Amino acid sequence: MNKNRIIFLSYILLFTFLFHSCNKKETITPIRKNIENAVFASGYIEQSNQFTVSSSVEGIIQSIPVSEGDTISEGALVAVIESDVQNNQVVDALAVYNDAVNNASAQAAQLQQIQKKINQAQEQLDLDRTNYERYKDLRTKNSVSQLDFEKAELQYNASKNNLLSLQDNYNEVASNLKLNETRSLVQVNTQKAILEDYQLTTSISGQVINLYKNQGELIRKGEAIAEIGSGEHLIKLFVSEDDITKTNIGQSVAVSINTYPNEVFNAKVTKIYPGFDKTEQSYVLEARFIELPKKMFSGTQLQANIQTASKANALVIPTEYVYKENYVLLENGEERKIEIGSENEEWTEVVSGISDTDEIVKPQ
Repeated sequence: MNKNRIIFLSYILLFTFLFHSCNKKETITPIRKNIENAVFASGYIEQSNQFTVSSSVEGIIQSIPVSEGDTISEGALVAVIESDVQNNQVVDALAVYNDAVNNASAQAAQLQQIQKKINQAQEQLDLDRTNYERYKDLRTKNSVSQLDFEKAELQYNASKNNLLSLQDNYNEVASNLKLNETRSLVQVNTQKAILEDYQLTTSISGQVINLYKNQGELIRKGEAIAEIGSGEHLIKLFVSEDDITKTNIGQSVAVSINTYPNEVFNAKVTKIYPGFDKTEQSYVLEARFIELPKKMFSGTQLQANIQTASKANALVIPTEYVYKENYVLLENGEERKIEIGSENEEWTEVVSGISDTDEIVKPQ
């Protein structure tokens, strides 16, 4: 059975223990307290803006120019991975690109060869045009036969089509060579972008919280190398499925931090995440400090009580005086059934069944 956690305030309206040594019965009368119902949560401290620097390539870490605790700016270099193979890939891609640029120029051998044929075809066309026009004029004067005229016309059209074909061929070859140049440039940029991945940088400014790798170690694709944090410190809380419906934004939180074991800090619930965290097997809440500890460190573990309800002047008895789940034994020997409210290992709230004048015997 799930039980609400109880936090009892310090003052007591009435508390009376009566000991009857003659019959060895230990009795009490109920007391009244101001009580608060609370949900227990564990958690840790993190900064509002935290960024994990991870690798998108695999290799040996050549250097790590930062240390834990350093304050760095956005874009700062965090680690360098050996990239000899990738450097060679960039050099090779540049060589292919430069060759493609030369091949796509107007002075390239392949285009020059086609251009030479075009020039020859143009000369032949000019000659055949002149011959065609001469035969055309002679035909109007019946100075040449129709057959000779048609031969001249066919030769002229053939030369014209040959020139057009060579020009189309030139344009097609030039276009393909230009496309090859463009593709080669894309490959160069791709290889350069991959090379940049061997230099790991941070996308935010902040403090280096953790370094997970050392120089000389192998780092695999997707592995984290550093954690960078900035902004205010927040409280991440993990609440069980049984208790999540009792929580609301704005509720007060009493926080006990492991670095300050003898102090309790006040906070407020500011966010309730809608999804269930499968890793923690809990729901996640976020809270902000009302009063800040003198020093805070990201990742510090903590425990908290989230106040869900309060009741003034509630009637309570020690939990050890309850037996059979909801019965108490009166001093006169009567077993009395009670209605129980909130309870914990120390105290149980009595909603009805007894009054603050009844004497209750501790069960043997």
